[in-house]
Amino acid sequence: MKGIQDLDLQMIDRTVVTVIPKPKFYEWEEEVFPGSPTSADQNEFISYLIDDEAYNGDAKQALKKHWKFIFENELFSICTDDTMWPKRRTWKSFNEFFEVKFSTMVFDLLDDGVYKKRF
Repeated sequence: MKGIQDLDLQMIDRTVVTVIPKPKFYEWEEEVFPGSPTSADQNEFISYLIDDEAYNGDAKQALKKHWKFIFENELFSICTDDTMWPKRRTWKSFNEFFEVKFSTMVFDLLDDGVYKKRF
């Protein structure tokens, strides 16, 4: 195992945004798929990379360009039929559905390059 002195640490010039569903999100999921197990037991969350200087302690400012996409992507991950999504998708409802965590220091611990894939 390598120690910190042995690594050629590279900082990635992005901020990580981790989106953690709140109970309201799981309530919506239950409405869409009644009686089915929800994703509430999962310990894995979707993370997004944004501009490394976007977050200065103000979540709304940092996410102003991205929160609508993030909201819809999170909904899409559960139900691809957008007619089943909540009609009101505002900043307020985004915050009712999700907790957001930021990480401004992102280190790549691997030597090989980052692979990007378009969906």
